[in-house]
Amino acid sequence: MKMINIKSVGTNIADFRHKNNLTQEQLAELANLSTNYIARVERGEIQNFSAINLLKIAEALDVSVDELSESIHKKEAFKPQPYRKELNRLLDKMGHETGELLSQSFIRTIRLIQSHNPKHKKSGK
Repeated sequence: MKMINIKSVGTNIADFRHKNNLTQEQLAELANLSTNYIARVERGEIQNFSAINLLKIAEALDVSVDELSESIHKKEAFKPQPYRKELNRLLDKMGHETGELLSQSFIRTIRLIQSHNPKHKKSGK
């Protein structure tokens, strides 16, 4: 059985979160977890977090659990898709409040699509 280095997991989560241009609050919302929980995991303060929560975080970051649990993940392994990069750039230009409102709308729309069409639900990695 592979031992997971809690500190590495937290570092990897923070790295992938930054690469996705997400705040801890945004990641918490996407993963349906508290901001405090995300912060504590990133700092390596939670010793016995559940596999379900790790999966929620991995899905929110669009990475595999293996990528989060690797002791040293490959920095070049994560390459944001050009449309996501462009969307993030455009949202950043909209200003914080407008960008947040649009992001919330996109998230609700995606969740609605996922709930009504199993074909669009994210498969396990």
